[in-house]
Amino acid sequence: MADIIRKNALETLSHMGEHPSAEVKRTLETHQEWSHRDGAFYAALVETAVSHLITIDAIIAAYSSVRLKKLNTVVLASLRLALAQILFMDRVPVSAATNEAVNLLKAESAGKFAGFVNGILRHIIREKSQLMARFVLDNTSVKLKHINGHWQVCDRKQESYQEVCDKALRFSYPVWIVKFFEKAYHGKPILEGLASKRQITAISKVSAEKINAEAKNTSKTSSEEINSANSDVSQICTGEEIADGIYLLTFPDGVNPAELSAFKQGLFYIMDNSSMQPLLNARLKKDSRVLDLCASPGGKSVCAAWLYDAQITSCDISKEKTNRIKENVQRLDLYDKISVSENDACIFNPDWKEKFDAVIADCPCSGLGVSGRKPEIRLRLKPDDFTELSEIQKRILENAARYLKAGGTLIYSTCTLDPAENEEQIRAFIKAHPDFSVAGQRTIFPDGSHDGFFYSIMKK
Repeated sequence: MADIIRKNALETLSHMGEHPSAEVKRTLETHQEWSHRDGAFYAALVETAVSHLITIDAIIAAYSSVRLKKLNTVVLASLRLALAQILFMDRVPVSAATNEAVNLLKAESAGKFAGFVNGILRHIIREKSQLMARFVLDNTSVKLKHINGHWQVCDRKQESYQEVCDKALRFSYPVWIVKFFEKAYHGKPILEGLASKRQITAISKVSAEKINAEAKNTSKTSSEEINSANSDVSQICTGEEIADGIYLLTFPDGVNPAELSAFKQGLFYIMDNSSMQPLLNARLKKDSRVLDLCASPGGKSVCAAWLYDAQITSCDISKEKTNRIKENVQRLDLYDKISVSENDACIFNPDWKEKFDAVIADCPCSGLGVSGRKPEIRLRLKPDDFTELSEIQKRILENAARYLKAGGTLIYSTCTLDPAENEEQIRAFIKAHPDFSVAGQRTIFPDGSHDGFFYSIMKK
């Protein structure tokens, strides 16, 4: 079966667009006949290749006599898939990864490249303890060698590239993003934080004890997952009360909270700890009327409903996005608190002028704060994207301000670590709107408990 799984992984990597995670989801939905283990192996193959793609490609560039842009698409995908296993998946035998790469090429009518791929892979395997990599920076070929956990430039004349290339290869980020973080945060360990394994958290109106009891008594799948994570089934999650009757749940490695019966019953909503913070600190009045402008999949609407017993108008730009909100409203039985409608946040809706006590603008952004667990972001993002996103955010803020009553609260947030989309955006907004003032603001840096995140709470 492993060869079929690898074949599908090769197809995914061969036709990888900007959203490989969506392709993984579609493939898993198509192959319902796969066992849980087979599906997990397929997902791991693709996700490992995508997560380490910058590093894998730089290594291929050092060993291939053909430039990456000139390589046959299937050949490049085959090399990426094999190296993901050889270098980053310890449980996969090196021989299996190499042999299957060659066999898959033959099956894909690309057998004439089998020797080329086999040669590169065996060369890399021989030098695995001191791998080579190559970047082209400023029209200069920079060669590096992996020594004692770091990447060292081979030519002393190129030492100015040392730090940025080492970080790019260790964390598998484009060099331009590494430089961006260095300039914005002056040596703060952003990449280290993004690389740390994130605990899965959730917000709930039910204590951890009740979730644990639910899992123990009713969920066979949950028990299996807990056991595989070497945990006691009675400790499927831990929890702390973060507001009156509202709990933050934390799940151990190996547990998929979405598979728990308690999740399907609507007892909690999976949400990163960072994303909860704007609503937790907004201090809205009970029964506030709240507009959530860019709501999908609905987490902040749920927070507002649970924390403040608020009445929420929850919107997003497309039917696909509003359907995701509706799914969560249905699962959590929040029909009496959340109404869902399709709306473009960039276009002013006169029916909403000065109608709301609070407006949430969780704006489209570059997503750098979640790029650790969503590696496709760092692959598809381009420097020019920042300007376009900043303009969209500005338009949404302008409309959000007009929807607020006097004395109302405007909550702006992003999941990025770009000062231009965050602090600078707020400074420009406050300068243009002297009737607003900042009541609270925070940049949350990524670590094992948080995604990178920014929020600003403003009063009108």
